[in-house]
Amino acid sequence: GDYGQATGGHNPNLGFQPVNPVSFDIKNTVLSALKENQFSGSESECPNIHLARFYEACGYTDPAGVSDSNKKLRLFPLSLTGRAKDWIDTLPPNTIATLDELELKFRERYFPIHKFLERRNDLTNFEQGDAESLYD
Repeated sequence: GDYGQATGGHNPNLGFQPVNPVSFDIKNTVLSALKENQFSGSESECPNIHLARFYEACGYTDPAGVSDSNKKLRLFPLSLTGRAKDWIDTLPPNTIATLDELELKFRERYFPIHKFLERRNDLTNFEQGDAESLYD
């Protein structure tokens, strides 16, 4: 068979599609900023730092007639690569209506509760090591 053809009348998943997609020209400066700080989903990356850098990059553009939330929904997939890009492309189309919903799904996926509990435990059980000076 022809694997490039959609079967059964279903359209192939075209990647992340918000409920109310918007279209606007993306400036090269914005694309460069997004590509410089792409998030791949590796364990060593912090989703909170990625979001902060993403929001900073979004500040480089202000398309007329497009809300800040819709702008960020449109740009967010461009800030991802590798496994993280694969993840967002598998989200069912038209299920995310707001930036808050997308951010929640992203944080749940890349900062799961077990990481939060592990870090909280590290902080609450913080103690000075035998070889550590109090003044270092």
